[in-house]
Amino acid sequence: MEVYYSMAFLTDSGKTVTARVSRATPDLPSETAIAAMDKILEANCFDAKYGALTAKKSLKCVKVTNTPIALA
Repeated sequence: MEVYYSMAFLTDSGKTVTARVSRATPDLPSETAIAAMDKILEANCFDAKYGALTAKKSLKCVKVTNTPIALA
């Protein structure tokens, strides 16, 4: 099973920018992931196409399961 966090931020132009953190720990406390988003905002470390990141919009822990299907 693949687990990743999808972090969405708003930019100063009102657009949404999403960052994906792969190989995440599925039992990571939400407070820790939210704190990471705060650090990203404080550091202003992304050069987003639509401007600077200004606020958190959403956070999702995504768990993907792949099931092979036999082809006839």
